[in-house]
Amino acid sequence: MVNLENLFQKLKANLAFYSSVEKRIADLILADPKTFISYSMAELSDVAGVSQGSINNFAKKMVNSGFTDLKLQIAQQMTEFSPKPFSLIERGDGIKDVLQKSIHEVTTAFSNTAELNGEGTLQRVVDIILNARNIDLYGIMQSGIIATDFYSQLMQLGLSAKYVNDVLMCPVSASMLNEQDLVIAISTSGKTKDVLDGVKIAKKNGVTVIGMTRNPNSPLAKLSDEVLLITSSGSSISTNTPEIRLSALFLIDSLCAYLRSKLGDRGEERYFKMSEILNTHSVND
Repeated sequence: MVNLENLFQKLKANLAFYSSVEKRIADLILADPKTFISYSMAELSDVAGVSQGSINNFAKKMVNSGFTDLKLQIAQQMTEFSPKPFSLIERGDGIKDVLQKSIHEVTTAFSNTAELNGEGTLQRVVDIILNARNIDLYGIMQSGIIATDFYSQLMQLGLSAKYVNDVLMCPVSASMLNEQDLVIAISTSGKTKDVLDGVKIAKKNGVTVIGMTRNPNSPLAKLSDEVLLITSSGSSISTNTPEIRLSALFLIDSLCAYLRSKLGDRGEERYFKMSEILNTHSVND
């Protein structure tokens, strides 16, 4: 359920994840909330080209209640609603002001991301990772930062993982995998050609693919067996990219913490063994 205190913000942030029917209703709210609340259900059905049942389902998803309550919540929040700015940071803001705004927006982005990933999907992802013989992680540029972090944490858990960042090596590495292996492909757009090239070859070899993206309708999402979704707070244009990156890292941290608990004593032993090895490269006081 959407947090009522951030209804417009949530609508904007999650627009890409709605079905075509839901998107028609959401677009009408965001375009002109005042007109939206003036509609009867029959009028909205005609304007949006959707059934009254779909409107009720959308209202339940948004406010856990009916169409009337959805309009009431929109009316209550209309005075605070404004078009999405380029940045929430203003010229007169001090560094502490920026920090406080960032905390709020990042926390909202994390909450949005958590809502998008169902427990069933997350559990299946964990089971797939635990049962994989080898794990290839693909990611280029910004997504490469995310893939590197995921790889590092999987290695600390003692899982057989490698990060492939060379655009030519993604397909080559994928060609060496089979149905016992796993590819975790990360692309915020879901359209990165070099990542998709590796994924397509992996799929031909029967490899399970987990995709991480902000676009559930992207080529990567369609090729993946399971999809992890990441998003932003939706509050401003300039924060989209950094918030999505942080949301991905938040999701990875949470998954790896759960993986460690599933591994039990074995997971802790692996973790501390890896930490001991890494500590040998530290300078003693």
